[in-house]
Amino acid sequence: MGRMVIGSGWHPRLFREEAEKIHGAYNAIHPRILEIPSPRKTETSCSLTSITLKSAVKLPLKKTNLTRSLHRWAATTDIEGSFAVRSMKLGTGIAGISGKHLEKLIGQEFFQRGYKVDLENPDTIIRVIISGAPDRPQHKDTMAPAKVLVTGIEEKASLNHMQNSMTSMPFFKPVTLDPALAGVLISLAYKNGDPPSSIVDPFCGTGCIAIQARNRGIPAYSSDSDPTMVEGANRNFSHAFGDDQDNYKFQLSDVSGIAGIWGEKSNTAFVFDPPYARNSKVSNDAFEVFASACHAAKRMDPQGTIVTILPSPEIGLLDHLKISKRTNVMGVEWGYIHQKLEEIGWGIELAIPTRVHKSLVRIIIRATAISDQE
Repeated sequence: MGRMVIGSGWHPRLFREEAEKIHGAYNAIHPRILEIPSPRKTETSCSLTSITLKSAVKLPLKKTNLTRSLHRWAATTDIEGSFAVRSMKLGTGIAGISGKHLEKLIGQEFFQRGYKVDLENPDTIIRVIISGAPDRPQHKDTMAPAKVLVTGIEEKASLNHMQNSMTSMPFFKPVTLDPALAGVLISLAYKNGDPPSSIVDPFCGTGCIAIQARNRGIPAYSSDSDPTMVEGANRNFSHAFGDDQDNYKFQLSDVSGIAGIWGEKSNTAFVFDPPYARNSKVSNDAFEVFASACHAAKRMDPQGTIVTILPSPEIGLLDHLKISKRTNVMGVEWGYIHQKLEEIGWGIELAIPTRVHKSLVRIIIRATAISDQE
């Protein structure tokens, strides 16, 4: 028995990347089910995780073996207080295997051992996951789906990115970064389960990234060239956390000036949603603004990490795992972006396209110092 994380169906490949950064090496038994190290190294939950299980086991698919396996698992698994059993189907599930039937079998095992059933407010939730092929089109994946059946005890976790909906903030814009996506970007800056020492966001907008950093206790330094955004981000942060902003600064600054404001740093992640990254059409200077941010990051922390999102109007790249050098990304060719970042000193080690709508793709990128990749 061990620990497993059950991932979001939105983007299984991105989920696995996030899980690896937060939890370390894993064993994937399904694109959305990962066996992860135990004991737990970090209290942080993946932003794209639905459920984390402890005392988790993979079960046989044959009904004759399934009952015996459930009996053995229940006999060696202790739970706290009352319980409820809840099934969950991933994708198409598994033909011939009923969630309700499994709930009944598992419930009987623990009831016979003297545990009390409480379907409304249980102390412990026992999960059974029935997973199969995707039931709808999804992003291109490197891993084929498999029929997998697992059960375990649900760990109580607080998904920090859900605590403060941006639409509930005093300052909100339709282009505000989604909190869950902001959480993913921050997660991708982790190394072996350890968060960066600080986060720098030179295009803070409404302050979503700083808020998600604060939820994890990571100091954040944020700026924007628009005074309205800086004022609004400050209002949002104060609304969420009060006046305690010692480690969370918001400044008015063009991206080229952030190194002068914040100074040199170490173990820093530059996490940002650059201007125009939400649009399929970008102005001619969009890439230059992005490149300026990369230059500033290199001056502040040459060994840091950049995690960002860049737009592309080429929907067809979702059908491929590798991005062609000639793909239009942020108004220039993908090969040109690689070349320019390498000239600055950054190497792109991760680039995953995500579907936004029928005319726009956004590519989530992680870049590290070229010396770190050698």
